[in-house]
Amino acid sequence: MPTDSIPDIYLMKRQKSRAGCMTALVATLVIVALVGIGVLIRWTRPQPPETDSPASPPAESTEPAAQPESTTPSPPETSLPGTTTHTPAPPPPSSAPTAPAPDAPPPFTTAPAADPDDAFAQARQHLESGNYQGARERALAALAARPGDADIETFLNDLAMPLLASQRPMPEKIEYVVKSGDYLGKLAATYNTPVALIAKANNIQGAIIRIGETLRLLDGNQHIFAVRVSKSRNDVLLTLDGQYFKRYSAATGRNNKTPTGTYKITDKIVHPAWHKPGAPAIPYGHPDNLLGTHWLAIDLPGYGFHGTWEPASIGSQTSDGCIRLLNEHIEELYTILPRGTLVTITE
Repeated sequence: MPTDSIPDIYLMKRQKSRAGCMTALVATLVIVALVGIGVLIRWTRPQPPETDSPASPPAESTEPAAQPESTTPSPPETSLPGTTTHTPAPPPPSSAPTAPAPDAPPPFTTAPAADPDDAFAQARQHLESGNYQGARERALAALAARPGDADIETFLNDLAMPLLASQRPMPEKIEYVVKSGDYLGKLAATYNTPVALIAKANNIQGAIIRIGETLRLLDGNQHIFAVRVSKSRNDVLLTLDGQYFKRYSAATGRNNKTPTGTYKITDKIVHPAWHKPGAPAIPYGHPDNLLGTHWLAIDLPGYGFHGTWEPASIGSQTSDGCIRLLNEHIEELYTILPRGTLVTITE
């Protein structure tokens, strides 16, 4: 058989092999192209943010942050002869009003009222309904808009002691539940408020307080009384946290004998004897004792506040240099003011 008539088997096999390789190559290229398109689509598609990423700052809350609970400081243990041994402890959590923290905003605003007449009318309405604190707030707003208004000041004067020296609520008061170890002197020292004010505000007879009894106390560590004496006006202005509280008519020294300056109350005496210079002490109740029922000394020897048995002398410059008030008014200041209260005397 001629050689050119025999099929080239090997040639045919090579051709088939080459065709198969080309098919596999095309298929591979198609697969690679499809994978590449998929990867490209994935990378170009927007991805949702990762919620647990430490680089993402937390969203700011629209609610105010919780404030830490305040606690009542426990004073050192002491005892008085004849008293039950007790230990002051912080009051339990209560929904009743408590004193604000030192850095808290004021519990109410005394910004001037847009209409002082309307604010004053609201104050009278609050008082008629028994809301003494609401009456005080609205009257202070009216007074801020109309400083020195005699009617508003008289209203606040009449409101002052019924609000302060009672269990009526005030933002400046706290509620305190009597614990084992408590007595009035200890609470007064702890809260920088006079024993007389605690007793009067809570209708305490004698000096006995009972475990479990709830008292309302002015927190004198956070809310401060101050006194301003005007020699030209012959009056005494009492402020609480810088706001008007009460004004008293007074007598100051004749011939400019009352000194000006800033002082502190250093001593408080009920039924004082009069230590007249160069003479024996004149006891309380003696006709020659001119000091009235109470004495508040300042840190200037020989000077202070006292009462009088001569009401007609009030409102003029008739004293020997001290600040003279009606007996009922000096008793109020004795009740309200702790030792250390600032006193500013001006011309």
